[in-house]
Formats: sequence, C-alpha cells, structure tokens
Amino acid sequence: MSVSDARLFPPGYGPVSVSSDYRPMDRDKPFLAAWRVAREHTLVDQLRLFELWQLVSQLDGVPGDLLEVGVWRGGSAAIIGAALARRGERDRILYLADTFTGVVKAGARDPYYRGGEHGDTDLETVRDFLHNAGLSDFRLLRGVFPEETGNDVAADALSFCHIDVDVYQSAHDVFFWAWPRLSTGGVVVFDDYGFYGCEGVTEFVNTLRRRRDCLVVANVNGHALVIRTQ
Repeated sequence: MSVSDARLFPPGYGPVSVSSDYRPMDRDKPFLAAWRVAREHTLVDQLRLFELWQLVSQLDGVPGDLLEVGVWRGGSAAIIGAALARRGERDRILYLADTFTGVVKAGARDPYYRGGEHGDTDLETVRDFLHNAGLSDFRLLRGVFPEETGNDVAADALSFCHIDVDVYQSAHDVFFWAWPRLSTGGVVVFDDYGFYGCEGVTEFVNTLRRRRDCLVVANVNGHALVIRTQ
C-alpha cells in the first residue's frame, strides 16, 4: 500500500498519472456487486480488485487451488472467492493465510514497515464476513506463512497466488514456497509493487526478471504479475 502523506520520494518514485479512460469494471455487474460487499474490508483499490477478478475468471485449463497470503479483513479474498464461485467450479479451494497480528519479517530493505502494522483484524471476523458474503470453499490459516501454516495447504498444484505482505522477506518466502506448486499458465500477483514504503517488494519482484520460466508484468497500478511459462 502507498504512504500517501509522504512528501519526498527516493529516485525512481513520484506521482503517477494514468490518462486512459476505459473503465470495464463499471459495466461488469457481478464484479460491482462483489466490490460493494468487499470495499470496506480491504485497502486494495477498485482497479487492482478488478484485475484480481479478471485473472481468476481466466483460469480455464490451469489446474490447481488458489492461495492468498495477506488477508487483512478479507476484502480481496471476497473478490477472489466471488470470481471463483461465478465460474461454477466446486473442485478448487481458496486458501487464505495471515498472521492476523500484522506484518512480519520487516527488515533493512523495508524503510516504512517495522512489524505489526495492519494487525487490526482477526480470523473469526474474517470468517464471518466471508460466510456472510456467500463464500464456502475457503480455508483460513492463522500464522506465519509458510513456516507455520504451509503444511496446512493440501493442494498438489496452485493456479493462482495473491501475495499481499508488504515487505521483502515475506514476499520472497511466499513466492519460493508457491512457485514449485504453480501450474504452467498460473499467475502470482504481488500487491504493493511500486508503492513508496514497499520498496522491498518492488526490489524482490525486479529480481524475478532474470528467471527463464516466467513473464514478469510490472503494472503502474500497484500490481506485478508473474506468469509461469514452463
């Protein structure tokens, strides 16, 4: 997420103005219905939520369950789950992992985070919210991922992974746990890419460009997509 009140930016950072006018989300009634339910339970903006919605809606032919690490109050999970439910598939599980006590693994590469931020949530509230949103095929995992809860993911394969963890080391650890399980054609979505205050996530994603088994698409909307090609 951005540090919106920052006045000074490091090299390579500054305000971004997007001049395109196309807003397909405004004509997607199922998405808008899901967004109205989710928007008070997430710090992710509508554009990024719509991107998650679209990606999950295009998983035909990509086997595997779905994983989100960094759930907070469950808003983005509700969008992912609603998109999955709309596909009518009952054989995929959405795994949702969070400490529910805030950010962990902040380090020297993370100039803003110190640990414990975004701890204003709890598992029971998120579970109730998702049930009330109409979701059923999900599993909530409480603890540091992957060290404490990775073994609770029973999936042999993943088709989709949303990483929203704010800091370098946590993004690194989640990615390298998920990547060997990700099916060809599957996608990892990094939230926080390019945000001032989340330089560690941006730095980590940029290292992935050297890999030969993926495409890295770094958007200016705060997302980076890593698509498995082999």
